[in-house]
Amino acid sequence: MYTHREGQRIGGEGRFAAVVAVLAVIMAAAAALLAPARAGAAALPDTSIAVNGQDTGRTFDGIGAISGGGGNTRLLTDYPPAQRNAILNYLFTPGYGANLQMLKLETGGDGNTTSGAEHTIEETRGVINCNVGYEFWLAKEAVKRNPRISLSALTWSAPGWVGSNMYSQNGIQFLLDWLGCAKQHGLTIDYMGGWNERGGWNTTWWKNMRAALDEHGYGAVKLVASDQVESFSEVGGAMAQDAAFAKAVSVIGEHYPCGWNGPTPISEYPNVETDCRTSQAVQALNKPLWASEQGSMNYNFGGLPMARANNIDYVDGRMTASINWPVVASTYSDVAYADQGLVMANEPWSGHYDVGLSTWVTAHTTQFAQPGWQYLDGGSGYLGGQTSDKVGSYVTLKSPNGSDWSSIVETTRATGPQTVKLTVSGGLSTEPVHVWSTNLVSGDRSQWFVRGKALVPDADGSVTMTLQPDSIYSFTTTTGQHKGSAASPASKPLPLPYSDSFDKGTRGQQARYLANMEGAFSVEPCADRDGKCVQLATPTKPLEWSDRPGSYPYTVLGGQAWSNYQVSADVRNAKPGSVGILGRERNLDPDPTQVNFYSLTLSDTGAWSINLRSGSGNVKSLASGTVASAAGLNTWHNLALTFDGSLIFASVDGTTVGSVKDTTHSAGKVGLVASGYSAGEQYDNLKVSALTDPAVPVALPAGVHTPGVVTNVGYSTTGSALNQWQYSGTWASGGGNTWNNTVGDSAKLTFQGDSVTLQSITNGNNGIVNVSVDGDSPTAVDLYSKSGGVTSVFTRTGLDPAKQHTMVVTVTNTKNPASGGTWASVAGARVTTPGKPAPTPAITTPADQSTIHPGSVRIEGTAAAGELITVFVSGAPACVNEPADQDGNWHCSTLVEPGQSVLTAVGVDPVTGLLSAPTAPVHVLVSETG
Repeated sequence: MYTHREGQRIGGEGRFAAVVAVLAVIMAAAAALLAPARAGAAALPDTSIAVNGQDTGRTFDGIGAISGGGGNTRLLTDYPPAQRNAILNYLFTPGYGANLQMLKLETGGDGNTTSGAEHTIEETRGVINCNVGYEFWLAKEAVKRNPRISLSALTWSAPGWVGSNMYSQNGIQFLLDWLGCAKQHGLTIDYMGGWNERGGWNTTWWKNMRAALDEHGYGAVKLVASDQVESFSEVGGAMAQDAAFAKAVSVIGEHYPCGWNGPTPISEYPNVETDCRTSQAVQALNKPLWASEQGSMNYNFGGLPMARANNIDYVDGRMTASINWPVVASTYSDVAYADQGLVMANEPWSGHYDVGLSTWVTAHTTQFAQPGWQYLDGGSGYLGGQTSDKVGSYVTLKSPNGSDWSSIVETTRATGPQTVKLTVSGGLSTEPVHVWSTNLVSGDRSQWFVRGKALVPDADGSVTMTLQPDSIYSFTTTTGQHKGSAASPASKPLPLPYSDSFDKGTRGQQARYLANMEGAFSVEPCADRDGKCVQLATPTKPLEWSDRPGSYPYTVLGGQAWSNYQVSADVRNAKPGSVGILGRERNLDPDPTQVNFYSLTLSDTGAWSINLRSGSGNVKSLASGTVASAAGLNTWHNLALTFDGSLIFASVDGTTVGSVKDTTHSAGKVGLVASGYSAGEQYDNLKVSALTDPAVPVALPAGVHTPGVVTNVGYSTTGSALNQWQYSGTWASGGGNTWNNTVGDSAKLTFQGDSVTLQSITNGNNGIVNVSVDGDSPTAVDLYSKSGGVTSVFTRTGLDPAKQHTMVVTVTNTKNPASGGTWASVAGARVTTPGKPAPTPAITTPADQSTIHPGSVRIEGTAAAGELITVFVSGAPACVNEPADQDGNWHCSTLVEPGQSVLTAVGVDPVTGLLSAPTAPVHVLVSETG
């Protein structure tokens, strides 16, 4: 069976965080592409909607979303509590945001299932750990906010012991074990599927699954078959021939019944999901029909086609549930489909998130009708007297109390205004009608989910309103709707230096910010040393959602703009093979083997290698050797990779063992890797430092590694000028810091920049200091630590870079009860100043106002050497992070379709991550005859 997200990917999902910000800026421009010119457009025919409480119709099951398929919820778990709760409220809290009524969970199998890999509860058959992963956590958070939400589960990947086919007795056992974990977490699973988008099922398996559920106390769990693209015809046909199969399966769920939209450019979103018809034969089975996966579109721009699909799922096909993939865009910005979901939440370090238009489109149904309400077929249809959605559609539902009702109307294909008249009868309420609306092509968020003036029915029970095109309206007699108002912090890149000892991690969970791309890496007790480490848990190759020969386990974190830095970690080989670290890593595709990186690996024989991987090519060794002292199993060794422009240095246990020069990859994340599925490999003390950090112990060529946006001010740099310390009282110095324990003595730094970080030596005899910036209320900072060393203990951001500032460190002579002393320590400070924006690139080919042929077009331009270029075609990212060569030239190729297109480009400085201004637009006509 064709696997949707394996087959193609939208041009923009591999973008970096800065480009996501650009999307928000260009939304107003893209709106012009999404809405045809309508100046002076004629009004469309009026529509009368009969809201009759005596009408028949199917029961509404809900609007939901999917967490899984996979790894798309990963970074949400690491958000600060306040922002994490805000995001969860926007997703699940009734009457606040998306108000999701259904949540589908991936069961997890350690294999990559689109945007990452999710940890299985059962690595080895019969050995079950219900406390791994984050899906049960998410489900509990959803239920806490909405106890009426329905939960369902579906398998993409499964642990290797299941075998080569999920549709087996082992597959049934795995699902029963997963349900047992859900029960242990206090969760009630309402629906269970089979194997996502994979064929090979037969009716016997579903009947056996039904019998197993009944036998093991899960009789209330309903089966959904079969979560594929042809489920309605295949499952429906089998049900017509096999009554026992029809009895075993409660719901027929099809993926993308309105069409698969993953490869669709954003500029074409107005023309997708326009036909959601199902056959009369499958409707006659009287089984609930679901769009059990739908979406796969940008979290903002996808709101327009979503508004249409949520309506015509029922009007066209009598589908009673629509489930969006995915629920949240909470993965690194370079992985597949990183911009899709209801909320963008990919910066846990800053707490920044963005509530998308798709959230409010969802709310237009979920805040106005609840599962169990009944569709009214006479009040559901097409605007303008059409027989399909040519100018809009509408659905009407009534509540079980027989009084309240809601109508949802969308005008996404309208070319002008039109008037609707809703006439209420059949015992339904004729109280004032509340109206909420959203302009689906506006970048002005104040026009999203807006409460309008209530309409008072006339003597005939009718209300009339003129509707604008490209909008969605909810008419209702209910109350309680709200537009959540929690605000997000500003977006900021993950700063350097970065380090994690993993000691604060939760056992069985991924370490902070690490995202598993293949295999399961989780926090576990260290072997042969104190504390916690990251451990590879996967003992054998998983049953993959899509067969990917040559896959291997790895996990990643960091910023796409990280360029010149050192990454290091302690590694331990538990079994024959190699372990290592990654640098300048960038994911290219849902297939985790489609990846760029450099790596440093160390085998149990003591052999080391600096390696290069580019896309689907084989890993290539650039330099190698052997360190005899590093041979053997179950011993710890430190690996370090240092990147300085084209120079790459490798160190083992503090000794530089090799270096190479290579220009293939200029920037990217870091990671941990293993050569195979060997459970027990461990990693500890991951550190990433910019080359401006004095802790980086590599002798580098002068002048190539100083971006100039970070200034290190050592404790011994004294005076009254900028970036100098002034001390009051008696401070003693030595050992990389200055110290004092006299109450009231202080150290003051005068600086100019947008942030400042205090560095101190922490140890078992240090106490608490007060730190203030620009005379504000002091912050108590505890300098006690068991391990000791130079540590960044305080950071203040958001300062005005045009002004001078002061940071004062004051001795308090107080301490943590565990400390043996009250000493204050100052080792230095790091001051950041905004870097200059990247130079604006230029598009040189094709020329403005030129005509080109449809198909693949080569776009060329100029920029600063090494600058990372992203090209937009009519607002849709087409080429992402393409580096300019040493002569400042760049190019990319992308598909274009007939019609008018506008080409623009932006650049990103690979060191600072700062954006350029966009290029001047290049207008082209794409024509067969040009």
